[in-house]
Amino acid sequence: MARRRYEAIFAGIGGMGALLAGQILTRSAATQYEYVIWSPNYTTARRGAPCDCTVVLSDEEIDSPILERVQTIVVVAAPQLKAYEDRVKPGGLIITESSGLVDDVGRKDVKVVKVPALEIMLKRGRRVGSNMVMLGAYVGVTKALPAELVEKGIEKQFAGKEYLSFNKQAFNEGLKLGMELA
Repeated sequence: MARRRYEAIFAGIGGMGALLAGQILTRSAATQYEYVIWSPNYTTARRGAPCDCTVVLSDEEIDSPILERVQTIVVVAAPQLKAYEDRVKPGGLIITESSGLVDDVGRKDVKVVKVPALEIMLKRGRRVGSNMVMLGAYVGVTKALPAELVEKGIEKQFAGKEYLSFNKQAFNEGLKLGMELA
């Protein structure tokens, strides 16, 4: 069996859910991968400040949670794109929120997938949930995990909360879009 390894940075702005999306992915992967890491970076640790988390899912030991470059960047907040585009390995993938995107990716050696996550949520009458759309897009494009496992992770995270089904629907919309854009 081939060894699997997925590396991603979920980048956003504090309060927008990039860290939560990465955490749900990591927890969901624990049954499929021998080694998983979720390493958050809160910068100034305040709402509205840049934040990110590194996620590594691997069948082999992970040497370090600190990675200069990764296979995939998931930009949950479009203004963070320029700050992270150089952190993708050549041949890698950038999945970015397209709503509010001002600058395009300047690199030609990476694949770019633009996801209108905020637009999708606004059509549903809410601003929140775009992080779950972006998580779904990541799973749909990379196939790092079966979608059912991530849905179970979302169920655990939001158990007993009124917006559980809303977040699962947002994830599934992103998943479908990610599979189409892959």
